[in-house]
Amino acid sequence: MTSSAWRVPLIGALVTFAVTATLLMIMRPLMAIDETRYVTVAWEMWQGGSKIVPHLNGGIYSDKPPLLFWLINLVWGVTGPSEWAARLVAPGFGLLSVWLVAVLARRLWPEAPERSGLAALILASTGVFLLFGSTTMFDTMLAAATLLGMIAIWSLKDGLRIGPVLGLGVALGLGVFAKGPVILVHVLPAALLMPLWARAEGRPSIKGWYGRIGLAFLIAFGIVLLWLGPAVIFGGAAYREQILWKQSAGRMVESFAHGRPVWFFLALMPFFLWPWGWSRAGLAALKPSRLWADAGSRFVTLWGVSAFVAFSMISGKQAHYLVPELPALALLLSGMVPTAERRLRALRLLWLLPGILAAIAAAAVPFGAFPELPEGTGSWLLLGAGVAILLLAGVILMRARDGWRVEGLVAPMVLVAIEIMVLPILWTVYDPRPIGALIAAHSAHGVATTDRSYAGQFSYVARLAQPVDVIGNSADLGRWMAAHPQGLVLSAQPLDGVDGLSEIAERHFRQDDWRLYQVGAVTPPEAPAPSATGD
Repeated sequence: MTSSAWRVPLIGALVTFAVTATLLMIMRPLMAIDETRYVTVAWEMWQGGSKIVPHLNGGIYSDKPPLLFWLINLVWGVTGPSEWAARLVAPGFGLLSVWLVAVLARRLWPEAPERSGLAALILASTGVFLLFGSTTMFDTMLAAATLLGMIAIWSLKDGLRIGPVLGLGVALGLGVFAKGPVILVHVLPAALLMPLWARAEGRPSIKGWYGRIGLAFLIAFGIVLLWLGPAVIFGGAAYREQILWKQSAGRMVESFAHGRPVWFFLALMPFFLWPWGWSRAGLAALKPSRLWADAGSRFVTLWGVSAFVAFSMISGKQAHYLVPELPALALLLSGMVPTAERRLRALRLLWLLPGILAAIAAAAVPFGAFPELPEGTGSWLLLGAGVAILLLAGVILMRARDGWRVEGLVAPMVLVAIEIMVLPILWTVYDPRPIGALIAAHSAHGVATTDRSYAGQFSYVARLAQPVDVIGNSADLGRWMAAHPQGLVLSAQPLDGVDGLSEIAERHFRQDDWRLYQVGAVTPPEAPAPSATGD
């Protein structure tokens, strides 16, 4: 492969990710809890809320920094508050990550330009990256920041230039704006472990190296202070505690959410490897001898392994926490040696296993295998369409002479097939818009909810002009009803015993039956008369 031929698979990788991510978005609604919550935070900012301190339900939202919300508002400034415009922001960083992984591969292995395009194709068609990369979340932003940081770190070894130092500082700052101090867990170990991966000849001096890393950290800190300084002032003491401690170090020391066992990520490894790591060539590329063969491989291995170990030790875990390490996996797999594997061609059908399992589950829905689903959420026609795509993928895999050449089609075709098969469930059970439309029609006098964990599931889709008031107890509900005659109350539990409320609708959403109540004319309760003794 010539030095310019890597651009062809890179373009194919960019097109593969863009088309597949768009299809996956089109075929599913805005998903609760995460996507609806983040778009609602952006919506409250758009409605006139603070641009410095994000808000949810009118209260300070300290779980995440503001970059995603800023970018959604920036896009809305051009398009208006469009749902699809908002949903394209995070996948845009996924597309950027596909390009950046090709750039990094070119710098790590300039003698093997073919690895650049292959690394991009592997990342673009890895199932987990496509799944989370097509959602409105923070992980593709963090992946792009991590890749920028790795490009800067690798460039630092070549001299005392200020450019890579500034680049690392900007990457760290971008990562903090995207998801907080967790960017340090993804980036800094590879920088601090330079003596393990750099070649002995020409290795930077220890003092000069760590001095430049420290300078980059100071640059990042200065960038972050441009936002964090005003934020901790305007957000108050509670926001300061949340954003500086609980949402970063607090999660690492003792998780208050998403507690998982230490082996959680190890158990998920087959899913992270699908489909490229499910082949002889892919597994051979991950042999220890290959992982430590050269400086570039050692660098990427230390990046991926250090993050894997760190997040395994942290008590709070979610599958998407390791999305920024998927580029490292793609870079390592790009060293695979293509093999025809003709005698084992039937084993390629294992790559379709996630789709086959989804087809079995979808076929069981009409027979009542999932009683929690409403009736009518199964469709034989859509099931047939999804199975047809799986069969087509199987034919392509069996007829292809070299399995590695078609692996880029596996995850896109399987994921699209799965979403087609579960379309009735997605749009019947997980679509927030039907309830949002009801809320919008009755929101003129205010909206409240008795669900204390309400995370904005319906606020954006209803385009509410004011945040939803979250009611803490029955006394607060009575006071809210008194202040909002004809107001709307949402509840995931029956409120039959509350005087002054009339149920106007009930809709199923996810695992709950949500009820909408209209407030009648309610007279505030009279204050008790003072006792004769004055007590």
